Amino acid sequence: MSISAATTRLETRRRLDRRRWWLRIGSAGLVVVLLAVAAYVVWFSPVLAASTITVTGNKVLSKTDVVAATQVVPGTPLARLDAAAIADRVAGLPAVAEVTVSRDWPDRLRVAITERVPHLSIPAGGGYLVADESGVVFQAVKDQPSGLVRVVADPNDQAVLADVGAVFSALDDRQRAQVNRLEAPSRDGIILRLRDGAKVIWGSAEQSELKSQVLATLLPLGGDVFDVSAPGFPARR
Repeated sequence: MSISAATTRLETRRRLDRRRWWLRIGSAGLVVVLLAVAAYVVWFSPVLAASTITVTGNKVLSKTDVVAATQVVPGTPLARLDAAAIADRVAGLPAVAEVTVSRDWPDRLRVAITERVPHLSIPAGGGYLVADESGVVFQAVKDQPSGLVRVVADPNDQAVLADVGAVFSALDDRQRAQVNRLEAPSRDGIILRLRDGAKVIWGSAEQSELKSQVLATLLPLGGDVFDVSAPGFPARR
C-alpha cells in the first residue's frame, strides 16, 4: 500500500470519528433539551396544572369548604402539589374521619372523604351539637336530630364530652340500641338511661371496656338500677 493511500484512509477515518463524536454530542444535547422540556411541562407549564378539584364522599361538608381547606392555588402544576400535606389540611375539618388525596393526570386533583358518623346529640344554646361515637363534635344543627342518643352535659366541657365518647364507644351494638340518654353532670358521674326506664350508674370513663362486659352479664338478669361504677363489685336492684 502506498503512503498516499494510507494517508487517505487515515484522513477518512479521522473524519468519520469526528462525525461520530459530533453525533454523540448532538444526541446528548437533544436528550438534555428533551429532558428540560419535559421538566418544564411537568413542573412549571399549565399543561399539567390543577384546573379541577373533585370532591367525593361529602354530605355534611360543602365542596367549597373542602376545596378551601386544600389551599390549592388553581393553575399549580400537579407534580408540585404535596398530596400528604393537602390531606392533612382537609383532615383538620371536624367532619372528616378519613381523607385520600390523589392526582388524576393531566389536570385534576381528587379528594375522597369519609365523614364522621353521627351518634350523639348535645343540646347547646338554641340548637344541638352532633358528635360521632367517640364524642368528637363535627356539626351544629337547629333541630334535634332523630335516631341519635341525647347527651345531657356541658357542651363546652371538652373533657366531659371526650369521656362520654369513651363510654359510648365501649358499648356493644345491643347496649347502644338500649341507651336512650347519656347524662354527664361530671366526669365521675356518668349515667346511662335505657329505653325501658332502667338506669346504669357508670361513674367515670375509666375501665369502660370492662364495665361494658359486666353490664352485658347484668342486663339479662333484669332490674331498674345497674351499678358498674366499680366493675369488680357490680350491683343491681
